[in-house]
Amino acid sequence: MALMNDRAIHDTASTARGSILDSLGIVLALAMFMALGYTIEVGWRRFVVEGFVSASRDVLWMAPLSAAIFAAVILAPVWLAAPLVRQGAARASAVFATAWLATFSALLPWTAIHRVAAVVLAMGVASALTRWCAAPSGHGRFGALRHAGVALAVMFTAGGAIVAVFRTMEQRAGMSALPAARSGSPNVLVLLLDTVRASALGMYGYTRATSPAMDSVAAGGALFEHAVSTSPWTLPSHASLFTGEYPGLLSTSFKSPLDRSRPTLAEMFRAAGYETMGVVGNPYYTAWDSGLGRGFLQWTDYDRSVRQVLRSGWIGQSSIGQQLMRSRSVRDVVGALRGAEFLVIPKPGGEAPNATRITDVLLEWQSTRAERPFFAFANYFDAHEAYAPPPQYRTRFAESPTARDLHDAEIAYIDDEVNRLLSTLQARGALKNTIVVITSDHGEQFKEHGISGHGNSLYYQLLHIPLVIRFDGRIPAGRRVQDIVSLRDVGATLLELSGVTADPPFPGHSLVATWTSADSASVPRSPAISELTQDAVPRTADPLTRSQGISLVEDDGLHGTFRNMKAPRSLLFNVRTDADELVNLAEQEGGRSVYEAQRLRLRQLLARDRAEFEARSPSAARRGADTARGAPLH
Repeated sequence: MALMNDRAIHDTASTARGSILDSLGIVLALAMFMALGYTIEVGWRRFVVEGFVSASRDVLWMAPLSAAIFAAVILAPVWLAAPLVRQGAARASAVFATAWLATFSALLPWTAIHRVAAVVLAMGVASALTRWCAAPSGHGRFGALRHAGVALAVMFTAGGAIVAVFRTMEQRAGMSALPAARSGSPNVLVLLLDTVRASALGMYGYTRATSPAMDSVAAGGALFEHAVSTSPWTLPSHASLFTGEYPGLLSTSFKSPLDRSRPTLAEMFRAAGYETMGVVGNPYYTAWDSGLGRGFLQWTDYDRSVRQVLRSGWIGQSSIGQQLMRSRSVRDVVGALRGAEFLVIPKPGGEAPNATRITDVLLEWQSTRAERPFFAFANYFDAHEAYAPPPQYRTRFAESPTARDLHDAEIAYIDDEVNRLLSTLQARGALKNTIVVITSDHGEQFKEHGISGHGNSLYYQLLHIPLVIRFDGRIPAGRRVQDIVSLRDVGATLLELSGVTADPPFPGHSLVATWTSADSASVPRSPAISELTQDAVPRTADPLTRSQGISLVEDDGLHGTFRNMKAPRSLLFNVRTDADELVNLAEQEGGRSVYEAQRLRLRQLLARDRAEFEARSPSAARRGADTARGAPLH
């Protein structure tokens, strides 16, 4: 009898333990189906829609991990309570809860569906699946679900491994296919400070010590006093830098990446035998799905981190998911739950590598690379909102820092990392024959003209960017170029300095003569045209309508904005005498005629630019004529 009682107790304990593991197994198995749905969506957006995916290239192994973690944590009460109920009820509860979570998560991006409707719809799907599994004729269906989940997990693991191997093989094949470079070819290192305007740096007269290291670099080369970006936000300005084209003739928008219609700077250097490498901190518009990595043998973007794993799914990319991941205290968690928004934001991005990580990646790559010239690009993203500098920098400029104080602190942090990068490369002897460029994609507004942020105006605070080119022995130290220049011309400048002959010719004009000519004002330069390209706009025969906003800065400093659908107003300033753009000359006596004359010149420049673009790329021109910006280009 005692033996029978012991066996009964043992059986009861085994059942309890089995129920917990059994229920958790069902939760994890169904989580794999949630991951499958997410990866299918990523694949659809990447290969069918040809748009942004907001996911790491490691999504095949990150997505199932993300789904498993969130499902196990959120549904912990379900599987932990399994011993308290019969096995059948425990299994049914696990199926219902996980199916509801998976369905509701899949509906998070569909903001047109009311959240209450999404809850009800998810309950319907969960109820149907639970009834199917628990039906008297469905013996073994719970086990089949677990087996299917295991099979999916194996498929994800194998797929992730295959993708990783393919990427490695592709990179090695690219290296093997590089032609021999010209003897003595210089290296090229482009450092881009995302969201940093010229006036935030000491080299441009800023009184705060935000950039002593970069100021020192500028003192040894050419500094351009009036460099103008082609766009007030990231993707189109990067695209102009890499293609030499103005944004209004490219595919880039909030919804559309850079297509393959135009050759890139990296492709030009690669064809000349250069090893090409890029590392970017901006997870929104410079990652692998942006199209900017074309021509680079290595393009490093998303970190392989726990936070990036958690972001690799609908829950991690939801507004409430991201708020909870940013929480640092119980108070933060409570605040996130109170203001919960159950939706996936349109461009959730990913985990942004900080400046330390960017520098580490560059230094590690340089230490192991082959003996051939390189073209390396880095995007330092830290100065972008939400301005969260490392703790030791947070109070660098104020005890109770404002947004501007924090932004400046971020720049100081980047400056230290740029200093570490260049000092280490110098110690390794890697800067002896290297062109170093420091620039930005656009600036930032801090309530000037009543506006904050970027991508929403064409004021000079957003368009005036730093531009420094240093090449010891080739560029005289301390040269300050006063001419108005465009970011568009940087590519052509680097190709000439490097001795690389582009085929076909790279658009834009080289700026080399601006520091070698006695009369730099007569040197051919691209017009400083800037365009606000966010979404599709109605196309007309008027070139001024090709973008949502368009402006021109001329040599005399006149900066006119002639179209801005975000804020339709005639604007004309002289940035040489009024850099803060406080006096609108278009509203002054006699200013209207000057404004209209500049409008006419801009219209002529745009028409000429369009004709030159079509001559360079007829196929791209035809596609551009038939496709509104913001729609996918197939």
